[in-house]
Amino acid sequence: MDNKRAFTLIELLVVIAIIAILAAILFPVFAQAKLAAKKTADLSNLKQLSLAAIMYTNDYDDTLFAHQYNCGGSSLNNYTAVQTCPDYVSGNNTLLNTAPDIINGFSSPTNMHDYWCFVVQPYTKNFQMLADSGSTTPTFYPGSPASQLYPNSSGAVSGYGFGGENSYALNAAWLAPSAYIYGGTTTLPASVTLTSVPRVASTVLMMDATLEAAAPDVSNESGLWNIGHANGLEAAFVNSLDPDYLQFWMNQGGSNWTQTGGGVTPLQAGNLIPQLYNGRLNVAWTDGHTKSLDWHQTVGDICYWSTDIEGAHPNCSN
Repeated sequence: MDNKRAFTLIELLVVIAIIAILAAILFPVFAQAKLAAKKTADLSNLKQLSLAAIMYTNDYDDTLFAHQYNCGGSSLNNYTAVQTCPDYVSGNNTLLNTAPDIINGFSSPTNMHDYWCFVVQPYTKNFQMLADSGSTTPTFYPGSPASQLYPNSSGAVSGYGFGGENSYALNAAWLAPSAYIYGGTTTLPASVTLTSVPRVASTVLMMDATLEAAAPDVSNESGLWNIGHANGLEAAFVNSLDPDYLQFWMNQGGSNWTQTGGGVTPLQAGNLIPQLYNGRLNVAWTDGHTKSLDWHQTVGDICYWSTDIEGAHPNCSN
């Protein structure tokens, strides 16, 4: 006589319920593990990029590069690029497949800016590390076939596809102000040397961001400004370089500031920035080491950005 019997409906439902409960418990754990792996890969990218930047300075008399070089330059507007950068053009005058804006072609305003990622490429030999797998923005880096939003006819930023990549930004105001190349005139400051940086182990060289340049919130639009660390001269200094730099704090983390308007507001940026890595953003310091930092600090603490060119910061440790 066969004593085998099938599971009852109640027993099956109990088993299914137990599996569902276990899945609900474990899935968030798996998601956190996956995020941690992406953040580690991101930290590795930043480490390699920062070391490439230091290698560059060894070849160029201790001098850092700009976050972007405006190719040509206009006598009417020192901040407008007017020609496609030679670095993106082949010998037969066609656009290279590594140009930042392949989709919009030869005359795209994006291709009129020589971005810092192209400057370090001879040292990294790899554009793939410019794509942060944990980024909340569409992937964009040199040679990417992804469709993106691009600058308008004046070269102003209108979406994610500006800056040559969408994962990392340089310290725009203090270490890498914009400059000109291949002609044009400028009143912008000379490039910065590593030896001029007083706190190399705690000054941001580059960090997680959605455009090629970032800065702290010197105007306190976020409400996070650490007044006790400031000397009161920071906003005027940043504004003197380029008024747009005052909004570059909204490039950090998972946010996306746009120069043409219609982009994120300070309130929106405060909600978007911490969406990347739960608000613990990866940073590469000027001496080449890397770590994660709370986004409140990267946005509001001048000690992590200033080279003291605008005045000493006695409350920032040396």
